[in-house]
Amino acid sequence: MVPDLEGRKIVVTGAGNGIGLAAARRLVALGASVALIDRDRAALDAVAVAPGMAKIVCDISVAEEVERAAKEAESALGGVDGLVNAAGVLVQGSLDELSLDQWARSLKVNLLGAVLMCKFLAESLKRAGFATIVNVASVGALRPAKGVSAYSAAKAGLLMFSKCMAVELAPTIRVNAVCPGTIETAMTHGLLADPAIRERLAGGNALGRLGAADEIADVIAYLSGPASSYVNGATVVVDGGSTWL
Repeated sequence: MVPDLEGRKIVVTGAGNGIGLAAARRLVALGASVALIDRDRAALDAVAVAPGMAKIVCDISVAEEVERAAKEAESALGGVDGLVNAAGVLVQGSLDELSLDQWARSLKVNLLGAVLMCKFLAESLKRAGFATIVNVASVGALRPAKGVSAYSAAKAGLLMFSKCMAVELAPTIRVNAVCPGTIETAMTHGLLADPAIRERLAGGNALGRLGAADEIADVIAYLSGPASSYVNGATVVVDGGSTWL
């Protein structure tokens, strides 16, 4: 079933590239108006403007910037009835290697940023009567691995935050989370540049390949529309079948 998002007004973070950009384009293609939020002005400037798109530069780890961006999004869209928290940063390293600043950066972007967006858009979402929040977590939140404790811990926190908000904000706002596997994006480019790592990750799922941002965008679109009207507090794993192997 193709989601019908005609007339929806949705904010997407991390929309300068990767999953966030793919989601924004997919939502617009399905009839939604979308505010694209990213801290990278150059990345946003490079996005071709389509009808129904607004661009807002914002560092989601800074409360004052998020509050300002939320107001700008509400003004640009004429209200907000959807939010997709897709912004993220991949922080890698062992406990000994990572600095406290790196830990703080991971927690602020991967967890606090979503909390701030939800907080400052909550009233607008409630006024909409029918609203959705989709938080993009990771399979790293579901299984342990070496060298990604800062990233995985933040994403695991995002999953529990999603479940708590699904209870707290219902029935007006539905909240769900998506856990992508390894997706080819700018964020994973450095990791996948190593042929051995790329081969291991591509072969580590039942489908035998890496995922594409558009495949995650399709799931986000489903969770953002009426077709998923009875889905709330769910964690949707989109990883080609690697998590439980």
